[in-house]
This record gives sequence, C-alpha cells and structure tokens, in this order.
Amino acid sequence: MKMKKYSVLKELTDSKLRYAQIYLDELKKSEILGSDIEKAHSESFLFHLKGVVDAFLAEINEIYGLGIKAKKLSIESLKDAKSNSKKPIQEVKKLSKLMGKKNWLYELKSFNLNAVPKIEKSKKSTGKVKFESGNLLEQIGQVESNPNLEKFEEWQNKMRKLILELRESAIFSAGKSSKKK
Repeated sequence: MKMKKYSVLKELTDSKLRYAQIYLDELKKSEILGSDIEKAHSESFLFHLKGVVDAFLAEINEIYGLGIKAKKLSIESLKDAKSNSKKPIQEVKKLSKLMGKKNWLYELKSFNLNAVPKIEKSKKSTGKVKFESGNLLEQIGQVESNPNLEKFEEWQNKMRKLILELRESAIFSAGKSSKKK
C-alpha cells in the first residue's frame, strides 16, 4: 500500500462522512422545515452518505493492492478479487451482506426522497382514498421535524462505526498477509 495515495483516499471517505454530518446538523433546524432548503439538505446528506461506501471501496482497493481501475471498482469487482493471501476479503464480504435486502445499507442505497408512500387498502376498502381537508391540515401542522431525521441519524451513526471497524480490519488483515510473503 502506498501511504501517500492511501491517505488521500482515506481523507475522501472521512470528508464524505463529515459533509453528511454537516447536512444532518442543518436538517435539525426547525426554521427550514418544509422548505426547499430542507429538501436540498436531505438530498445532499444522502448523496454524501451513499458516497462514503464508494470512497471506502477505493480505500480497500488500495489497502489490499488489488489494482482495480476506478471505473470498474464495485463490491462485485472486489468480491472477485483476492488479497495476497488468496482468501476472500472479509470487509467486502460484510459490505456485500449489508447491501442485501432487509439491511440498513441496502435501505440507504435504495432510499428515494421523492417516492410516494404506498397506501394500504383494507379488505373492506373500495380502493378510494378520502381526504378530509381539515384533518389533513391538522396532520400537516403537527409535523415538527423532518420525518426522515431519525433514520438519517441512525444511518450516519452506523456508517461511521462501520467504516472505522472495516478500515481497522482491512489494515490489520493486509498487514498480516504482506508479512507472510
């Protein structure tokens, strides 16, 4: 691993985490609730947090000296690659598992702010949705914070822990395999 190149890649991953945190902190300000600024901050938060994984893949590529070109870098290309020990890379295995359905990283990667919530029909329902304007206005007035804020905070915390854990594991594993040469 070339330390100078690795340092740049590590900084990119860390900066993505910091930028996501900046937007998350901005989303906590009640004065932006319901505005275009809130939506822009939500989209920026998601952009940076999703980008953490891509940036970290570049770190893994460098740590293990795999030499995969940036355009071809993906979880799949890293799964196909082997470290010097010829064993599958455990950090990629964990990321791949988290990208599977029913895991938080899958939910993050597939999250769409613009998705229209599905309306569940009961068996006795005619399928028609009835809106009562007074009730709807009351519900809108009761929204005091971004409904995604709790989920965003959870994802940010999980991502920070995941990157620290996987980075430490990769550096340790790559160090062990290079000593065996």
